Formats: sequence, structure tokens, C-alpha cells
Amino acid sequence: MTGLKARRTFGITLLLLVAAGYFWLDYALKTSFQLAAQISGYLLFGLCLFLTFFNARKKLPFIPLLRASTWMQIHIYVGYFVMFLGCLHAGFRLPTGGLEITVAVLFALVSLSGVVGLILTRVLPARLTVHGENLVFERIPGMRSKLRDEVENLVVKSAETTESSTIADFYRQNLADYFGQPMHCGSHLFGSAKPLHHMLEQIASLGRYLDENERQVMDELSDHVRAKNNLDFQWYAQGTLKVWLFIHIPLTFALLLFAATHGILATKFT
Repeated sequence: MTGLKARRTFGITLLLLVAAGYFWLDYALKTSFQLAAQISGYLLFGLCLFLTFFNARKKLPFIPLLRASTWMQIHIYVGYFVMFLGCLHAGFRLPTGGLEITVAVLFALVSLSGVVGLILTRVLPARLTVHGENLVFERIPGMRSKLRDEVENLVVKSAETTESSTIADFYRQNLADYFGQPMHCGSHLFGSAKPLHHMLEQIASLGRYLDENERQVMDELSDHVRAKNNLDFQWYAQGTLKVWLFIHIPLTFALLLFAATHGILATKFT
């Protein structure tokens, strides 16, 4: 068994044991008329606060508190336990009061965004590595504009040299929009290369009817299409991760705020 599989097996086993142990404890508290809901509520809120420390740990990498990858694993498994604990705290039923419904909806959204984020952080960074050196996200629009200018200069120069508008017409009809803005978001996020292959096939098909000089231009155009495809992938992949953070983190703090209000009111009127 590899180290990764061993750590994953250990983490899942520990998670199941802790969940089973707390389920038994919660049942014992309820049957003995103890404040089971208050205890699980305080624990739930404390663990949610703990989970927010992961983002702080990423912003302060110089603090010698375990490696970021270790924190990530802790964050994942504690997050799974919090999802279980939240359902247990609610009695595995839908809430009724306005505040309780708000807390439940926020809890569900934070949990869902956390699972989505886990998938994204497992899939997209690996694909970014395959696509070569990661680009600085803020520089990508400028690089895209520069690439578009290079392609348009290539097309214009070709028309002047060959005295033919074939390549210029092809560019205007098939590639002008592609080089003008990010394209094929879904294909990039789901790992499909069909749009890229389709454009390259169009270029290759036209190249069969051109002379040697024009085919050389089309070969350069193919290289630029591939370069633009990489820019778009980097843009969508990195942008998706950034958007996810802007969703997950504010939802988390909103959940903490409403959960604290819920806890205070529940304690006051119990």
C-alpha cells in the first residue's frame, strides 16, 4: 500500500470511528436527559472556527505549524465530521424557525462548496501541471492581447506577401472571435480537447489547397491556436479556483455569524 493510500485509509477509518463514537455519546446524553443539543452545538461551532484557521495558515506559511498538506488533510476530514455532526445536531430533520432555516441553508451551502472545492483542488492543479508552467493569472489578459496582435500581424503580412485573401478570410470567419476573448470554458474545465482539435483540423484542411508559403503561415497559425488554448485553460482553471474561494469563505463567515446568533438565543431561552 502506498503512502497516500495508507494515509487515506487511516483518515477514513479514524473519521468513521470518531463519528460512531460521538453518535453513541449523543444517544447516551439524550437518553439520560442531558443537554445533548447544546453540547453538539458548541462542538460544531468550535470545529467550524477551527476549519477557518486553514485559510489563515495558507496566508502565513512561515508559521511552523505542520505542513500545508497536513493542514489540508486535517481540514478535509474535520470538514466531513462537521457535516455529520451538523446533521446529528439537527436531528436529521428539516428545521422550522426562520433563523434555524437560515443556518441550515448556509450550512448546506458551505458543505456543498467545500466538497466542490475539494474536487476542484484535486483536478485542476494536476491539469495545470500537465499544461506546463503556471502563468500569473493577472498577466493572462495582456498575454492574450499580445498573442492576438501577433496573429493579426501574421495574417496581414501573409495577405500582402501572397496577394491572396484566403488566409485572412479564414481567420475572420473562424478564428477572430477565438483570439479576441477566452473561449470554451466548459471544455477546459471538463478536460475536453474537441474544440482545439476541430480548429486544428480546419487549419489542416485549408492547408491542403495552399502553396508552400501559405502552408507555412498556417503552421504558425496552428502554433498560435495551441498557445491561445493554453492561455484559456490557465484563465479558466485559475479563475475557477479564485471564484470558489470568494464563494466558500464568505459563506463560512456568514454561517459562523448566524450560528453564533442561533447559539446565543438557544442558550438564553432554553
